[in-house]
Amino acid sequence: MRRHEQEITDKEKLEGILKRALVCRIGLCEDNVPYVVPVCFGYRDGCIYIHSSKPGRKMEIIGRNNKVCFEVDVDVEAVPAKPACRWTVKYKSVIGFGRASIIHGQQAKIDAFNIIMEHYSGTPSHDFETRPLDLAAIVKIEIESMTGKTSKQ
Repeated sequence: MRRHEQEITDKEKLEGILKRALVCRIGLCEDNVPYVVPVCFGYRDGCIYIHSSKPGRKMEIIGRNNKVCFEVDVDVEAVPAKPACRWTVKYKSVIGFGRASIIHGQQAKIDAFNIIMEHYSGTPSHDFETRPLDLAAIVKIEIESMTGKTSKQ
């Protein structure tokens, strides 16, 4: 990172950003072509959980290349200035890398769905209907490394 004074390395601060973010952007790569997709997610114990339909480009790429990059951000605010070239944006962000795997088994999927739902609802346990659960894919991303950045305030 070029501006070390803006770097966030404290694990609690990084996890705090992950827990507050509403959208996670997943970066994948296939045949040297990048693909980025925003997803709903949950975070727990060094892992990000996302859900997806089973068919689709994201799942096809993960099936062939499980290396993943991710990004989340919070406290995003455009800051106008004069002259226009002095505009800036305030933010806190986390970028990381990991390996994706597909979760199998009904109880394991329920546990992962609960992590995702708790992220948005604050409630740790939910009831899920069997059919939608069977149709969904759950991806677990084991984080291998991550760093954060905060804009100048």
